[in-house]
Amino acid sequence: MKLKFLVLIIAALVLGSCLAKEDDTTSASFLVINSLTGNDLEGNAGSTTVFSDVDSSGSIINDNGVASVSTLTYNPTEDSEAHDITYYMNVIVDQIDVEFMRTDGRNTEGVDVPYRFTQPMNMLVPVDEAIEIPFVLIRHVAKLEMPLLALREVPSQEFVLQLVAKVTLHGKDLGGHRVVPVSGYVSVWCANFADAEPEPEPED
Repeated sequence: MKLKFLVLIIAALVLGSCLAKEDDTTSASFLVINSLTGNDLEGNAGSTTVFSDVDSSGSIINDNGVASVSTLTYNPTEDSEAHDITYYMNVIVDQIDVEFMRTDGRNTEGVDVPYRFTQPMNMLVPVDEAIEIPFVLIRHVAKLEMPLLALREVPSQEFVLQLVAKVTLHGKDLGGHRVVPVSGYVSVWCANFADAEPEPEPED
């Protein structure tokens, strides 16, 4: 009886030391979003708050984001040895979904927030490496639809629509197993920001 009890204790300790995989994946790998960034108001990359100009000197262009992504393995203490990491644990990110919401709860697509959309892609993220994946955050077509279309009628910085973009990455390891989708969030401030004044031409 004591021997059986001891075996049960050892089994419980062994199971408790393992990191359980998600129920909806058979992959030994998973994705981690390290950061989501875009351009600031001056057009500089790397900002955690993205500023989207709905009308740039009469032009309508996309606003892009960058996702810094890593692939890790379950049970890292076991997989940390070089011979345990195989090529098939690397992950291909093959789809990014972007959807929008507002903190005031008004989230009707095409009325309060832009429509969600999907971007197929093919980006390899090796195990234990951080890879930057560029993607479209605000489509140019969204600036021709409500609610961003209405912002083009406000030619100043007086009205800013503050959005939260939920960015979800999908992928599979090189063994063909789907990994658990992973999501992150980034703030997007949309407005018809004032265009920069052209520099005066030098006098003769």
